[in-house]
Amino acid sequence: MAEEPDELPVEKWTDSNVSSWLRTTGVREQYIKKLYEEEVDGRILLVLTEDYLRKEIGMKSGPALLIIRKRNELVDTKQKTQGKPQSSNDSEKGSKKQGSAPQIPETDQGLSEEEKQTHQGQSVVDNVLTTKRDCKPRPFGKEGIDFTYVKHSVLQPESGVFDLISPCHEYKSLDNAAKLDRARLQAKFAKEVLKFGTGCMNIRSNGTIHFGVMDSRDDTGYVHGEIIGVPVFEKDIYVDALDHIERSFSRSDSEHVRQCIRPPQFIEVMDINSTEKRYVVEVDIFPSISIVKNRVYSVRLPNFKESSNKIEHEKETIYRRVGSKTEPVSDQNDFYQRVRDRDAQREEAEHCRYVNTPDICQDLGRKLTMLVTSGKKLIEKEKWYILVTNKFKPDDLSSIDFLLNMNIFCVFDFDTDSKLSGLCSKYIQHHAANMHFMQNYKIPSGMSIGEFVSHLHLFEQTSWIFCNGRSDYKGNENPCDEMTWIKTKITLLRESVSLICKQILPKGAFLVVFLLTSPVEKPLLHTFYEFFTDMEGHEDIVCISESEDNYQKWQSFAEGSCGTETVNHSSVVGMKMSHVDATLQRIQPVTSRDTKHLPIYLKGQCLLETRDEERMYSLEILSVNHCDETSDDYIKAEKENIERQFYHGGRVTWLNFWLAEKKFVGEVIKRDAYRDVSKLLTDTMKWGVDRPVNSINIYHHPGSGGSTVGRQVLWNKRTDLRCAVVKPSYSAANVSEHAVQLREYEEKDPEKCLPVLLLIEDCDKEYLDELRNELVCHQH
Repeated sequence: MAEEPDELPVEKWTDSNVSSWLRTTGVREQYIKKLYEEEVDGRILLVLTEDYLRKEIGMKSGPALLIIRKRNELVDTKQKTQGKPQSSNDSEKGSKKQGSAPQIPETDQGLSEEEKQTHQGQSVVDNVLTTKRDCKPRPFGKEGIDFTYVKHSVLQPESGVFDLISPCHEYKSLDNAAKLDRARLQAKFAKEVLKFGTGCMNIRSNGTIHFGVMDSRDDTGYVHGEIIGVPVFEKDIYVDALDHIERSFSRSDSEHVRQCIRPPQFIEVMDINSTEKRYVVEVDIFPSISIVKNRVYSVRLPNFKESSNKIEHEKETIYRRVGSKTEPVSDQNDFYQRVRDRDAQREEAEHCRYVNTPDICQDLGRKLTMLVTSGKKLIEKEKWYILVTNKFKPDDLSSIDFLLNMNIFCVFDFDTDSKLSGLCSKYIQHHAANMHFMQNYKIPSGMSIGEFVSHLHLFEQTSWIFCNGRSDYKGNENPCDEMTWIKTKITLLRESVSLICKQILPKGAFLVVFLLTSPVEKPLLHTFYEFFTDMEGHEDIVCISESEDNYQKWQSFAEGSCGTETVNHSSVVGMKMSHVDATLQRIQPVTSRDTKHLPIYLKGQCLLETRDEERMYSLEILSVNHCDETSDDYIKAEKENIERQFYHGGRVTWLNFWLAEKKFVGEVIKRDAYRDVSKLLTDTMKWGVDRPVNSINIYHHPGSGGSTVGRQVLWNKRTDLRCAVVKPSYSAANVSEHAVQLREYEEKDPEKCLPVLLLIEDCDKEYLDELRNELVCHQH
């Protein structure tokens, strides 16, 4: 009897097994078919790379990344369940160059040929467990900035001296040493920093030494420059290690070294699949000519001697940077004679660095417009927006009018005070919104997706999702720190994002906007990763950040998923919120904070607040001044399209009537049926005392203009009656409740209100009877 795929090692899977497994990942069938045609079986699956999937199979970044990630999880699971040994690399040295063959571990000696092959196969698996993308280092000389690295990203190779200002780079894994006691770790760290530092100072070049990054020696499974990070239990161990400067240099030199070797920087390493905190520890070297001029520095490097159990110092040595290495100076006479030349080069380099060059001014307004409209002139009325944000500054809260006229489907909000004093508190002054937590986005057993959407009112009012609790909430939803959030809430985030992107909103129908208004923390970065993965790419994700520092951390993380060029293309950085507000209002179909009015019993008008209108969500309410808020730019761009669509058989819109009323286009013809219905309506109004609920039926053939007649009657009665179209799929009880709310809205006496005129389309007699009964009950 044949084994099931779940029982087989991956390397023994057929191409059909691979196809079946791929379907469980959720990638599109077209990609699965293509991989099947390319005869991708289990052995090939184990060595697939993201680069191959993109270039040879033609995948987008998102699904390619998803397949690699799911493959890695699969291999990891099988290792655990089938008891296979996992490789461990404790070496402190760097990895092989990418592309070199995996070495057979020493434990293979004495194994049978079959066992050796299995073990070699496992080495191949371990070598492909991670997706490795190029990334940029932290900007040189920027201390204390909010920057992050992504584990397994790859920095450019170690470099030599270029122009003295651009830093050279050296990598050390420090993997074993990071676990040593304080004295041993400090000696190891100081030795590497002081050797590299004096090499840079003597050659007059800026430089950065990175700990937690693989160099190119003997580690299998890693590539040169790969970011792994080191656990840092006490940061002061690394900071205090530089106290070795005073013991390793002469007194006069040690003062210079202190000025040129900057304090260690701790750059957090993000790992989507782990909650362990790791860092790349970096030390910048900046040999300013005002400090190092006419000097050559020699150093006595510290070494912890196990035999004596204490630190001893090597003999005094002059180091210099040569290519990608730091080496002792062999010809010291020649080196001393060329000090002036090196000083002159450094002085010139520093001078050129500070010469003002005119900045190339990027047209951020145009870039923002293109990103938000997907290249169109105006924001599409039908487009949905998902907003991801953190804490707003008080000044920025006065510049959110552009959000009030966007179709915001939901907000993933990481500001725990948002309901009290943040964006949510401002937004609900103008719109109705449903307050949710991430656990609300788990579909109860037995409930269909349609029922779930209706249950949470997802398309009726904006959903406000508090991703890290609410400070004003009395239930058990307290804010938590970053690491606790990752341990306890990341699964909820993953499920809610996946539900929205894969089951509720169709691909291409929505845009995700990350609005970074305060320092970026890891939960928000995880949110980007989940959206990027589930949306199969970055083309519908935009980032807006006024602060360069806030953006820096976002950028360094996002580049790990989709590359520098893509991230930069989709980001607007440096634009004030007030400018973002003004720019986006110009391209919206309606003007900001539009005010709607309803007729009242005493022949005046009242203001219909948007948030109140949204609470009557089963009705499309027609206001007295409907469409008056339409922007001039929208009229110019769209009036011909709107008229053409109607005369080609499209359903009439309120804008058709408004454009005709304002003489922008020709009149909408009044058919005989319009006059008949209008007369019946007038007669019906006379019977109102005896018959509080009346109905007029418009019988018509499909496509013959019945909807147009009905809407035309409402349009022309909107100044005398309260008019609305009943939206489909709502219960009679819902509609009745909202109709009564509309009738009594802003009226003093419930007995003295204007009649409500409802247009109900495509419904059966049972529904009409039920609605009539509900309305009659409400009247009493």
